[in-house]
Amino acid sequence: MSDCPITTKSQEYISFFLGCPTQDGFVTNIHSLIASEGYFTYIIKGGPGTGKSSLMKLSASSLKELDKPELYFCSSDPGSLDAVIFPRLKVIIIDGTAPHVVEPEYPGASQSIVNLGECWKPELLKESKRDIISATRRNLKYHALVRRYLKVIASLNEDLMSIGESCMNIEKLDSYCERLAQKLLCKKSQKSKTAGETFYKQISSVTPEGVLTLSQSFEGMSIYAVDDALFSVSDRLLKAISKRATECGYDVTVGTSVFHGGKVYKELIIPELKTAFINGKHESAAKINALRFYDKWALKEKKGRILFDRGIAAEFINEAVQALKSAKAVHDELESYYIRAMDFDEVTKRANRLIEEIKTLRA
Repeated sequence: MSDCPITTKSQEYISFFLGCPTQDGFVTNIHSLIASEGYFTYIIKGGPGTGKSSLMKLSASSLKELDKPELYFCSSDPGSLDAVIFPRLKVIIIDGTAPHVVEPEYPGASQSIVNLGECWKPELLKESKRDIISATRRNLKYHALVRRYLKVIASLNEDLMSIGESCMNIEKLDSYCERLAQKLLCKKSQKSKTAGETFYKQISSVTPEGVLTLSQSFEGMSIYAVDDALFSVSDRLLKAISKRATECGYDVTVGTSVFHGGKVYKELIIPELKTAFINGKHESAAKINALRFYDKWALKEKKGRILFDRGIAAEFINEAVQALKSAKAVHDELESYYIRAMDFDEVTKRANRLIEEIKTLRA
């Protein structure tokens, strides 16, 4: 089964990462959705290079007329899919192998396994047993190295946030957030009887290609960019706007920072209002100057510590990217052993049967 190309035009697809690496391992929020009532999940099992991503890309392309698919890319290989969700059809197709292992909780009733291991020739894999074991262990070592780097980065960023919080004019920032919320959302007296929901999605992640943000998430939206190196102002602002938006009845999508262990808001999207907030730069965004909410003299006194933290963090981010590149190279080697053992014609047949099943049962 050759890799199925897929375009990521915002009108056809919505794009996220399934999750991201952290100091505690791979983290994803998708398990709560799999466990939610009404969804049926197809869990794909198989080895690397066995066609899991291609199956999902083909499914997304074939079913996009029935629903607007959400594509969940792999942070270790941004060209590959880890999951596809069809919100209207209430269908999830997900790679259920490590590091995001998924097992059926209610087999047959709410989840079903798609076993691509039935499409390989075991004798060819046994011939490459030593190479497969060696590559798997090397890959795991690189990812362990990434976790150690991320632990250091998180510690440095925690120190930067503590500096920011000690120098922040909270009263001034909260007053600004209140005015901005009234302008964009609603007044306090106009709170909705039904609160909106908060959905946590991974919009940016560290990858073998660097730190990537899936900017398709913001296409066609009014964007507010807070370029805040200390994270304190941007995090408080995004959390304040998010809270007010849900109070006004709007659903929000929140993206967290991979370098803060998932605790700090980095992106906020209010789909109904076609409005987004980000910590960072964006060429078409309205800029919010974070420095106006900091005591500049207090920051000046701590300039050396800030520069040190930022410089060391940048070095470790670069090292994490290099380790992910090495892990990706080993993973490509691992895929090669499985690719030569696969019957991809059979994988394609199974993919087409799955697509027809979804059309019949869920459309």
